[in-house]
Amino acid sequence: MSTGRELRPIESHLRAESPPDDLLLIVRAGPLTVEKLVEHMRREQERYSYRGRPMASISVDATVAGWTLQAILRDRLWSRTSYATTTLSSVREAGYELLPTFDAPHFDVVVPTATADAASTLLSLFGPAERNPYRRRR
Repeated sequence: MSTGRELRPIESHLRAESPPDDLLLIVRAGPLTVEKLVEHMRREQERYSYRGRPMASISVDATVAGWTLQAILRDRLWSRTSYATTTLSSVREAGYELLPTFDAPHFDVVVPTATADAASTLLSLFGPAERNPYRRRR
């Protein structure tokens, strides 16, 4: 699934931090479906490489460095109706790598392949979708 464009190495966008295992992660995009996750994974692997290979991943935000769940929902996910959470330890125990990318509180969860099976497994780590009480219309 190559677009003919050169992939940008994600390494130049990594922050130097090692998040703790009890870190809370927030899925950025709703609806929280396998199809949407696969779409996001494929889009990212067409843009970025990690360790010299296409990087299938999903974006999440995390409660780091002053970013509370409320601040993330209000200031970053204000256009999203729903969100779901998990801990970093759950993600790591399932064998996924979490990369601190771009500006905090953004992270990428790297998956081996952009498939429905990978998306389903990753989605199963998250709790049920919850309504974002800070949602605003654009």
